[in-house]
Amino acid sequence: MKLKDKAVLITGSGSGLGREMGLLFASEGARVGINDIRPEAAHNVTTEIQQAGGIARTFVADVSSSAAVRQMFSDFLAAYGTIDVLVNNAGIARTRQSDEQVLLATTDLTDDDWHKMLATHLDATFYCTREALKTMVPKNSGRIINIGSIAGTAGLPFASHYCAAKGGIISFTKSVALEVAKHGILVNAIAPGFIETPMTALLTPESREWVIRSTPAGRLGQPRDIAAAALYLATEDSSFMVGQVVSPNGGWTTA
Repeated sequence: MKLKDKAVLITGSGSGLGREMGLLFASEGARVGINDIRPEAAHNVTTEIQQAGGIARTFVADVSSSAAVRQMFSDFLAAYGTIDVLVNNAGIARTRQSDEQVLLATTDLTDDDWHKMLATHLDATFYCTREALKTMVPKNSGRIINIGSIAGTAGLPFASHYCAAKGGIISFTKSVALEVAKHGILVNAIAPGFIETPMTALLTPESREWVIRSTPAGRLGQPRDIAAAALYLATEDSSFMVGQVVSPNGGWTTA
C-alpha cells in the first residue's frame, strides 16, 4: 500500500474529484479526512470508505473561513495525530445558487461573485496550506497538492473570476513549493481539463458538445484520471516533483 497509515486531508471531498481521491487514497492505506461544507455529502463519502474497509472521518467546515479552517485542523490533528498529505480541492463553478448560468461576462460579475469565487478557491487554499505547514515544517516532511485548472493556465472566456482563482492557486503553489522544499515538503498542483463531475454537469448540451469536440481525446475526463495523478503526487514516487503543474486534460492545451 502506497499510503499506509498516512494522514490525508482532502477538502471539498463530498463529491466529484475529492470523493474519488478519498476512495483511492483510503484503498492505498491512508487515514482519510473527508471535508465538505455539506454534512450529508461528507458523511456519505466517509461511510462509503468505511464500508469498503478503509479508515475515514468527517470534518465539516467552510474552508473559505480562516476560523473554520483552524478548528478543522485542530479536530483533524486530535483524530489522527499528524498530517502527511493535504489536498486543497474545494471549489465551486458558480456563485449564484439560484442561477443556472455558469458562464458570466466580466461586466456582469458582481463584487459578491468575484469575492465568493476567490474565497472558495484561493483563500481556502491559503488558509489550509498555512495550517498544514505548522505541522509539516517541524517534522520536515509532507505533501501538499493544490487543484487548479486549465482555466488557470490557458484561460477561458466568460469565467474571469474562476480563471483568476485557479491561476492564483497555480502561482501560490510555485511560491510555496520553493519556500518549503528545504523542509522536505513537496508542493505541487494538478490542472485538470474538463472532467465528468457535478461541476461540468452544469454545462449546457451545446457547451458539453463543444468541449468534447475540442478535446483530442474525444471525451471528458473521469474523476479517476485526476485521482491517479493526485496519488502519484502524494507518494514517494514523486520525490523529485517540486512546484510542478500536472495537467491531465485529454490534449486540450496541446490542440
